[in-house]
Amino acid sequence: MLSYKSVSVLFGGGCSAFQTGAVSGARPQRGGIVLEYRCEENDKSVRTAVETFLHRYFWLRDVEGTLALVPDNVYSIGTGEGEVALDKQAMRRLLEQETALMSDPIAYEITAYSQRQRAPGVWDCFCALRLHLEAEEGTQAEYSIRLTLGMREQDGRILLDTLHASEPSHSQEEGEFFPIKFISEGSGQVNRKTQRELLEIIEQIMPGGIIGGYLEPGFPLYVANNSLLQMAGYGSYPEFEEDIGGLVINSIHPDDRDLVNREVEKALANGDQYEIEYRMLCRDKSSIWVHDIGRRTVALDGRQAIISVLTDISEQVHRTAHLKWEASSDPLTGIYNRKAAEEQIRHAMQACTSYLFVMFDLDNFKKVNDTYGHQQGDVVLNAFVRQMLHTFRRTDIVCRLGGDEFAVFIPDLYDVQAVKNKIESLISAYQQMMETDWPSARAALSAGGIYSQTPRSFAELYKLADDVLYEVKNEEKGRAKILEI
Repeated sequence: MLSYKSVSVLFGGGCSAFQTGAVSGARPQRGGIVLEYRCEENDKSVRTAVETFLHRYFWLRDVEGTLALVPDNVYSIGTGEGEVALDKQAMRRLLEQETALMSDPIAYEITAYSQRQRAPGVWDCFCALRLHLEAEEGTQAEYSIRLTLGMREQDGRILLDTLHASEPSHSQEEGEFFPIKFISEGSGQVNRKTQRELLEIIEQIMPGGIIGGYLEPGFPLYVANNSLLQMAGYGSYPEFEEDIGGLVINSIHPDDRDLVNREVEKALANGDQYEIEYRMLCRDKSSIWVHDIGRRTVALDGRQAIISVLTDISEQVHRTAHLKWEASSDPLTGIYNRKAAEEQIRHAMQACTSYLFVMFDLDNFKKVNDTYGHQQGDVVLNAFVRQMLHTFRRTDIVCRLGGDEFAVFIPDLYDVQAVKNKIESLISAYQQMMETDWPSARAALSAGGIYSQTPRSFAELYKLADDVLYEVKNEEKGRAKILEI
């Protein structure tokens, strides 16, 4: 059996909620520690998938069961020299070598765990483990490792496709940044070829690009890795450096630069790390959204600097924006739905000094559906919305309240008659369109609203405008009435 001083984790482990019980007594035997464990292999729970991996590797020492949880193109880096597997077969060889030397269960417990979704079906996980081992002399010892895992959904299962295990360094000084220190001081430990190969592996495993800048105005550039260059569409470091004028700030979208400066300054005033999202400029002048986690460090020349890991989150940002748009928009016409309009009007009401709120009703619209069909009814609704958008300003809030009922909120309005003339023109345009394309419907457009300088809730606006519209429809459809109150 290996002595605990030489124990290495061949390809990391996982982050688990398992508590393996007491370990201060005799050496744990298979089944000697009670585990409350239930897990379906195809359970789409990231944490459960990680726990399954841990249980099979550490406790069961089950080579085939462990390999069943990784894809063919798995990447893993262990804590020992040479413990690098770049595919499933290489991992198998390492596993078989390890279990041949150490087949007994390894007790473990969790000291830290976190996970986050990086993209649809992709998760990054981190955990710290404390292993309980028996030395050759029969004494008990503890061994701590930290694990970074990449989990991916594939064919209805959560698989582990990237894995990195590391030991906390007892020789690294507080405030040092590991990659810079290791690469700069490693010449006495590994040759340049080994350094280059290790850096390439780290770049492949990292979820994004690395960039560093001095803590000086504009963040003068001092490092950027290949992943960062590829992310931004550059073919070489000199090309990137020249394009941004040697300043990291110039790689950020102009509209986001003040935000980045402000947030970085604020975060570093209270600590050594910051986290922010912004748009990064690409070589073709397009932009991508990035999630930036940066940390203060000291560069090789002794100057204060920051080193950052950037992850492309454009897909998530665009998907979130689309979901927000869907939640706030009428699915047929694309304008605000009632809920979103209420919120927009509430905000606008707080800032404006006067306003006009008008409700529109498409008279006899039911006859359009009955005579021409619901598909043609949808065509009419979209045509009317286009007329509304053409009539009112971009700053006005146009919405569909439901069915054939629409409204517009016009803030900071001082010429009521001018807007009333526009509304009457809209009524005429709608009438002409209906008589030309859907004559049998005998449709018309009625409008009723209020002009006021008194702040009101949406419910109050709706009640007042609806009362005016009711009067219009009772007296004579196809016209507009605005009440000043």
